[in-house]
Amino acid sequence: MTKAKCGFLLALCITVVGLLALGSVAQADVIYGNNASFGPDVVYQIDTTTGAILANYNVSPGNGRGVVVVGNTMYTTTANSNNVYAFDLLTNTSLGVAFTVSGASALSTMAYDGTNFWIGDYSGTNRAFLYTPTGTLLSTITLANCGGSCDGLEFIAAGGGELVSNRGDGVGPYDLYSTTGALITADFLDPSSACGSGGASTGIAFDGTNFWVSCILENKLGEYSAGGVFIGTLTIGPGGTSSLGTLIEDLSANYALTLPPSGVPEPGSLSLLALGLTGVGVLRRKKLAALPA
Repeated sequence: MTKAKCGFLLALCITVVGLLALGSVAQADVIYGNNASFGPDVVYQIDTTTGAILANYNVSPGNGRGVVVVGNTMYTTTANSNNVYAFDLLTNTSLGVAFTVSGASALSTMAYDGTNFWIGDYSGTNRAFLYTPTGTLLSTITLANCGGSCDGLEFIAAGGGELVSNRGDGVGPYDLYSTTGALITADFLDPSSACGSGGASTGIAFDGTNFWVSCILENKLGEYSAGGVFIGTLTIGPGGTSSLGTLIEDLSANYALTLPPSGVPEPGSLSLLALGLTGVGVLRRKKLAALPA
């Protein structure tokens, strides 16, 4: 094989790898859990390998519920209001109220679809709201298997976008829905495998590879495959051994890692793609220059 052909194939391979990387996501190695204490609202940053608590964040007024992390910004809700609060993880400071959710007196779980927020109603209904980051309501759906005040909700990109929700306030199992609220798969994920008989579970998060669910007052998380198959449990606390004595409500991975905004490639993928395209272009120009006039 000639050097020119080898060079062309190398450049082409780099280009293909770059194109494949455009759709890739990373696996998050930490999970954020909102503690439903009645004192200051604390969110824990939990190492998914050891269970150790890496950081505590005092984010908003007490009785916390939902949590979503996007890059260096954390969004939370409480059972006491219809406000969505923002928090700067870099400076460890509150940014105040980001927006309010009309038609609800209390909010529970949160999820993020790469652009907008899904937020669960904690006012006793089975509704979930889709809101922009600036506070514009885009959609309101009902989740048929939710008996009201469901506190476990996650968005996944499968099928063009789907939702996973539990069936009540700490009530399992989790069902799979379309983003219009249509039931796709009942009993998609059974938290009783991790949390014991009855499956008393609240928050759910997807780390880019697997799901994590919170077990009520048991200081542990359950890990499940992307298909809802039980993998194991993780004890949480300093060193992964100490009891917290608290109730972790909602969970979130960092969506900037697990769910890049649609159509916005990661910087490394763009660089790789540009390198490959440049190589192909250079080789093409050399080939044209070598042709007889």
